[in-house]
Amino acid sequence: MSHNFLVKDYAKVTNKITDFILDQVTSRKKKGVVIGLSGGIDSSVCAVLACRALGNRRTFSLFMPEKGLATRTDINNVHYLARSLKIPCREIQIEGGKKILLKSLPKQRLAGGNFSARLRMALLYYFAATHNLLVLGTADKSELMLGYFTKFGDAGADIFPIGELYKSHAKLLARQLKLPDEIIQQKSSPRFWKGQLAEKEIGLPYHEIDRILESYLRNDLKNCDISKSKIKLVTDMIRKTQHKKEHVPICNPF
Repeated sequence: MSHNFLVKDYAKVTNKITDFILDQVTSRKKKGVVIGLSGGIDSSVCAVLACRALGNRRTFSLFMPEKGLATRTDINNVHYLARSLKIPCREIQIEGGKKILLKSLPKQRLAGGNFSARLRMALLYYFAATHNLLVLGTADKSELMLGYFTKFGDAGADIFPIGELYKSHAKLLARQLKLPDEIIQQKSSPRFWKGQLAEKEIGLPYHEIDRILESYLRNDLKNCDISKSKIKLVTDMIRKTQHKKEHVPICNPF
């Protein structure tokens, strides 16, 4: 399969997304948006686009690291971005509150990581409610299709401006937006535990994942030039996480 799906008019993409953000904020009578910054590519791209759509006085951000998990690069990237965009960025260390809340419950690594994502979502919605803002979700198409997100965590948002962009698209758009290499090259990670990296956990680099996902959407996996074992890995993940992408089942007893 060719990489033609990555060839886009990224100036046009930028305009469409900024129009979308402005329209959503205006039509819902909100004052602006709040974004959870992580120092990674997706949240950084979203912050730049939000600023272009709304201006820096209507774009707010929270940085919600866990002690020992956020890297020095994460911290530097967040501070650089907030400073260069001139947007308010409030830092909230979440590990203390998390420890208190989970004190009497059993420990489990993945459940604890997902709890962190849900804490961040709750803080974003609290901030949004107190300032009449929309919560701007930063998930991309690759993560949404794979189900590589926390249900009611990072998937909890009012809008997903880059939800139709694969991770590979987001990287190319970041270059168009002139984001620094430190952000563009930052390895994607939910930061649930030390050393966690998305590509390592999934088992494939995003440039291969995205080609498989595009072939899957086109119902053309037979012509995808990536090994069958890798294709199976991705399609199995889509299938296993389907419940995350569906409405919560409601019983109709009548």
